[in-house]
Amino acid sequence: MSEFLGPYGKATIILMRSHFDSELPKLKDLKKLLHIPDGRYYKSGGRNYFEINKLEKLLMILQEIRGEEKDWHKTNSSDYLITVAEVHSNLFMALKYTAQVVDGFNLTDSAMKDLDRLIAEYNQVCSMRNDIKHVWDMLNRNCERAKEKGYVDNTILNPDVSSLQNILAGYGDSQYANASKNILDWYEIQRWKVKSSSNAKSTHEDDESEDASVS
Repeated sequence: MSEFLGPYGKATIILMRSHFDSELPKLKDLKKLLHIPDGRYYKSGGRNYFEINKLEKLLMILQEIRGEEKDWHKTNSSDYLITVAEVHSNLFMALKYTAQVVDGFNLTDSAMKDLDRLIAEYNQVCSMRNDIKHVWDMLNRNCERAKEKGYVDNTILNPDVSSLQNILAGYGDSQYANASKNILDWYEIQRWKVKSSSNAKSTHEDDESEDASVS
């Protein structure tokens, strides 16, 4: 059981971004919008930084998998809200706080352990594929050094790069696809989902009714 997700080992985590605390959604508003009994904000760089950083790394990996330009401004958070487990967003929440919300997750201790493993596997296969990308630079460097030394070994001076490229074509592609799918599947299961439009409409109508009664 981790300190991060509390005594029950499960919670909803919503990553937020703001320059000032005053820009964050008020907790009383979130309680009404999300129908949560309570919640608490923490600074992303403070309490449980390691776990929050892991979630932000996941968002960076998702950018890479999707072929998007890596942009940490879109994945880094300043604060995070922790509340009860299995809380979902709604369209009204998404529209009202789209500038503040980075992403959210319904998490358990087990899911976080799975994420550790999946990120490690993804990084490993990426490292293996990158090693092959550097082979051609290494062969060129060796060729230049051989010329300087006056070597006559033609396998160093003129390696059959074309044949090697054919042999290594697609190196690690299948494993990368598998690692990427596992990351995407984890995200789809654990991500903070928006409820159906009917639920969002109901929430909005509840808010309007409450506002009308106050006035």
